[in-house]
Amino acid sequence: MANRIPLVVVSSEQLVKELPAVDDLDLANSSIRNVATANVGNINVTSLVVTTANATTVNSTTLIGTTANLTTVNSTTLIGATANLSTVNTSSLIILGTTTLEEVLEKSSISATAMGANVNFDVLDSAVVYYTSNATANSTLNIRGNTSVNLNSVMAANQAMTIAFAVTTGATAFRVANLQIDGTSITPRWSGGSAPTATANSTEVYSFTVFKTASATYTVLGSKTSFA
Repeated sequence: MANRIPLVVVSSEQLVKELPAVDDLDLANSSIRNVATANVGNINVTSLVVTTANATTVNSTTLIGTTANLTTVNSTTLIGATANLSTVNTSSLIILGTTTLEEVLEKSSISATAMGANVNFDVLDSAVVYYTSNATANSTLNIRGNTSVNLNSVMAANQAMTIAFAVTTGATAFRVANLQIDGTSITPRWSGGSAPTATANSTEVYSFTVFKTASATYTVLGSKTSFA
């Protein structure tokens, strides 16, 4: 392949001002920082801190870049002021500065389930849950990460997240009567100043914004809208 330079770095960290224009850059088990420009095909690196990254595929535990023009990113953490990306496989994506989005598709969970006395809302599965069968009881809604992960480990202090829980009601207007986080009861601050009642034969959408103020400490703002 033309312009292919086999470059392998074995030390724990390298200070590199500019990477050569190559097809592939193998920096496995290494970290590089203070890079002005990286124009490469594929980058394999433990940690990459770069001003401008123009690459096809980046395999990195951590990628921090002022500008990232990348086709595919496989990274645990990606932090970028400007990110022009086609495909991102990452557990943590942080875009610094002002971000412009044309459209966002949010994962939801829609099922023919009836709201019962106890419901778990798993935020690691989706941020929007819609139960399409008629509710059978007033419910205690427990917000958590999932069956094995609590919300306290998902969120850091001074972070917030918003979830939506859509419930179908029949002739009897059952409602979300109690709220829990990781199995501990919490009283939301409701829009309008008081807990809402339910409406029969409608779709009730509960929205909760959870602010984590300290470890296992939360403030929750809640609202409900009826759609009939």
